[in-house]
Amino acid sequence: MHDFEGVVAALVPGITELRHTLHRHPEPANQERRTTELLVDALESAGLSPKTRDNGTGLWVDIGEPRVAFRADIDALPITEPETNRPRSENPGWMHACGHDAHSAIAVGIAIGLSRIDPDGGYRIFFQPAEEAIVGGAVDLVAEGMVDGIHAVMAYHVDPTLETGRIGVRSGPVTAGADGFTIVLEGPGGHTSRPHRTVDLVATAGKVITDLPSTVRAAFDARMPVVTAFGAVHGGEAPNVIPTRVELRGTIRSLHPEIRKELPGLVETTVARIASSHGATHSVEYRHGVPPVVNDPGVADVFARAARSALGDDAVVPTETSMGGEDFAYYLDRVPGAMFRLGVACGGGDIHSAGFRLDDGALAVGMTAGMAAMVSLTRG
Repeated sequence: MHDFEGVVAALVPGITELRHTLHRHPEPANQERRTTELLVDALESAGLSPKTRDNGTGLWVDIGEPRVAFRADIDALPITEPETNRPRSENPGWMHACGHDAHSAIAVGIAIGLSRIDPDGGYRIFFQPAEEAIVGGAVDLVAEGMVDGIHAVMAYHVDPTLETGRIGVRSGPVTAGADGFTIVLEGPGGHTSRPHRTVDLVATAGKVITDLPSTVRAAFDARMPVVTAFGAVHGGEAPNVIPTRVELRGTIRSLHPEIRKELPGLVETTVARIASSHGATHSVEYRHGVPPVVNDPGVADVFARAARSALGDDAVVPTETSMGGEDFAYYLDRVPGAMFRLGVACGGGDIHSAGFRLDDGALAVGMTAGMAAMVSLTRG
């Protein structure tokens, strides 16, 4: 029986400080060079031999001949963190608002812990850049062979709706497929006192914003979830000038392949109808993003049993499918694996919000369950 509790207890102070350091120095997707250096330093200080990707973003470390892998993501989001948060970002306009600092710190702890309790066990811990990008960094790592020869891969995603000490486990779909789109509307422009003499692009954009989600939703069986939302709207500079161009950007999320196939055409025809009825010209760029993350039942079951054994029966709880997207799905196209929800609730906001905060107590939980599951997977 491995002493996971004792190993984790010894690691917690350093891993907590690492998480805080990473949080203070967030970096954009594909620019995570300082983050990579901090992680390399932490692993090397523990006597491990990490390897950095050729472009300086992302790394991995092997313990024995790797058969089981754990993935952490390392990029941040373009969000300004509130002055009251502690720790707080020192990189203005960027924030670890999705818990990637916790994922990475936990992964370092898992690597160090496994090297101490099972140095020949066969593990790979890897740190992926650009999870928040479209297309995500997982595509590059798969192409580089990161999971070649791996028998199972796992990952966490923090969950601020789940109390600390709990880990959400689910077999089957755990996140949705997420596609992105950019809609451009154009017209001659004009004076806001005479919108009837031109094409009121702001009004046209408003119609697209209100009609596209409902049109997409109505096109499919109500039992098959699909979510359309806009995240960016840009057009005009002055209150008395009707602009000549408005750009809208958003996402569409779904669980079913048959729906995803129909979405590009449906978005195009809907926008074309609205634009034409207002006299605007339009263009639509539709980008296929990540597929759904579908957890392997066998990996999920091994994790659940190992986590219960290490943390207690009440540590593992069911979790629902999220309509969020995750490029972890690309690894699961090659290797059986699963993603788990790590409870971090501490009264902060949701992920991807400026108010997001997490409970450092979750670090020990994540390390303990992660090590126990990886040991069990190598024995399976």
